[in-house]
Amino acid sequence: MRFLLTLALLLAAGHATAQQLRPWTGGAAPALALQDLDGRLHRLEDYRGKVVLINFWATWCEPCREEMPSMNRLRASLAGQPFAVLAVNLAESEPRIRRFLEQLPLDFPVLLDRDSGTARAWRARLLPMSFLVGPDGRLRYSVVGEIDWTQERVRKAIRDLLPPSPATQPRAALSASYP
Repeated sequence: MRFLLTLALLLAAGHATAQQLRPWTGGAAPALALQDLDGRLHRLEDYRGKVVLINFWATWCEPCREEMPSMNRLRASLAGQPFAVLAVNLAESEPRIRRFLEQLPLDFPVLLDRDSGTARAWRARLLPMSFLVGPDGRLRYSVVGEIDWTQERVRKAIRDLLPPSPATQPRAALSASYP
């Protein structure tokens, strides 16, 4: 009971003070290797070359539910870009998650952190908690609490992390990249 009360207070505090990307200073990105609802394995290293938004959430977390639509809109606005969203659910049953997704379909993978081990490795102690990983696999930003992912300052930070497209690279850089 004490744990639930503490968690509720932390969620409320996180909701009141969040909404800001904070540069990451906590070291390297921990491993991430989780299955989605269809049983496909998603490993962070498989996303090398892309900016990845990793969001830790739960269906019972109201701020988590409130920010999901903005993540959907962000992903849609960056379609065709090297960008991915991975929503890591904390230890909830598949039927519960599927019921939630029937009400709010998401256009990105929902990964199952069945024992919360990945959340612990990422130090995701409050929900929602999100991380932006650069195309080089390094953690760049974190967000504690709910954020509107469609805000221009947030979108700019993400666009600044995106690798240059071949069309925007200088010709010399292109010839150096390919034999």
